[in-house]
Amino acid sequence: MLQFFVSAISWLLAMSFAAVWGAHLYQVTVLFPVWASAPPKSVVEWLATPYAMRVPGFFRTVVSLLYTFATIALVVAVVTALRMRLALAIAGVCALIHLALNLLIFLPTNRKLGFDPGGPGASNLDPQMVKMLIRRWGRWNFVRLSIETAGLIAALFALKTS
Repeated sequence: MLQFFVSAISWLLAMSFAAVWGAHLYQVTVLFPVWASAPPKSVVEWLATPYAMRVPGFFRTVVSLLYTFATIALVVAVVTALRMRLALAIAGVCALIHLALNLLIFLPTNRKLGFDPGGPGASNLDPQMVKMLIRRWGRWNFVRLSIETAGLIAALFALKTS
């Protein structure tokens, strides 16, 4: 029974990491160039599209699933002999690092740029500040994508060994 549970959580974690990884890959190759092309005008124009407010809702859903399955995986790894479940633990830690990046960097920046309600929005910020926030967002997004890649690889390895 425990083996079935470990296999199931490994599958769910791998699928969650794959969904988040794929979405962020799309974001970095398609969406980011659109809203970061000529700030602050490009950000304001992006926010005027009907799709702009759908993106945060989508990510909240897939990332919430990732964090839920990663937390369960981390608990399972610790409770059932960490050495035997090291890949599962690594995937769980990657998700926790991902959560920290989102809370400390992306959510505050998204609020300032107007992607999430409660911030001033790009049209109300100094253009140089908008450019700096976008450059920072882009750099940290590659770190986040790298963490997701490591988590996905670890989750797939955990799946293979489960």
